[in-house]
Amino acid sequence: MRNILLAAGMALQVLSSPPALTNAAAAETPIPGQAAWADAKKTVKLANGISLAYVEMGNSDGKPTLLIHGYTDNSRSWSLIAPYLKERRLIAIDLRGHGKSDAPACCYAYSDLADDVSLFLDAVGVAKADVIGHSLGSLTAQLLAAQHPDKVDQLVLISSTTAIGGGPGSWLWDNVMPLTAPIDPDSQFMKDWYANPNPVDEDFITRERTESAATPIPVWRGVLWGTVINDLTQIAPLVKAPMLVLWGDQDPLFDLTHQEKLEKAYPDARFEVFGGAGHNMFWEFPEKSAKVIKAFIDAPAEQ
Repeated sequence: MRNILLAAGMALQVLSSPPALTNAAAAETPIPGQAAWADAKKTVKLANGISLAYVEMGNSDGKPTLLIHGYTDNSRSWSLIAPYLKERRLIAIDLRGHGKSDAPACCYAYSDLADDVSLFLDAVGVAKADVIGHSLGSLTAQLLAAQHPDKVDQLVLISSTTAIGGGPGSWLWDNVMPLTAPIDPDSQFMKDWYANPNPVDEDFITRERTESAATPIPVWRGVLWGTVINDLTQIAPLVKAPMLVLWGDQDPLFDLTHQEKLEKAYPDARFEVFGGAGHNMFWEFPEKSAKVIKAFIDAPAEQ
């Protein structure tokens, strides 16, 4: 708890100055705009038969950096922050069931998602990468780092926890389980699902919400079943990668109690608190989020 509160003060100081961005390298792959994002996706078939979609961008000669989105999001989730990390080789995936990736009837536990990600790295020829995960993606990243420490260099968890919890009686469970297709992207549930305490680019959030609403119902439910019964606390000691944890103190899904459990699980991690920000703080403050992330992943010797 003490580390989290200290980090809050550090974060406020770090976030007060403008970001220092590195000039783009000559081998830069353009970052798609919102209108072009979906069409920019490529697909690769994994050894397990699942095809995953992804967007590759930034400096093709830069350090591989894998971006793993949250529940019912897709690779577009990283479109606002990507311009500030473009000196790296950015690879943003669509997890199974999300975006343009395959949506099998089964299975959506962390172990299934992490296995896909490991096979994805093999399929695109990346031996080791820095990994940045948001929400569901951060839980997937934890398991990936535990199972395949040789594939994860540095680890950034955004809006994370070791156990989602919930279940019957929780807001998420009680809203997701009754969903039927088609989901109206402008329904109150979807507006609440994508609510943020600070302004977010309107074109981005409208497209993101529309794509989320198109997520198949079995995926909505499958992920929730797969996450609600799992707790990563027991495998936390297996995660050896240097870790940065970003959290907005207005996060309605993973509150301070979740962060205290994270700190207990990963006592050597660096915690940064974004005051007044929500679950999607890197959408609310992409430049500021990028600066904190860059300061960590660009200076591994100082961790």
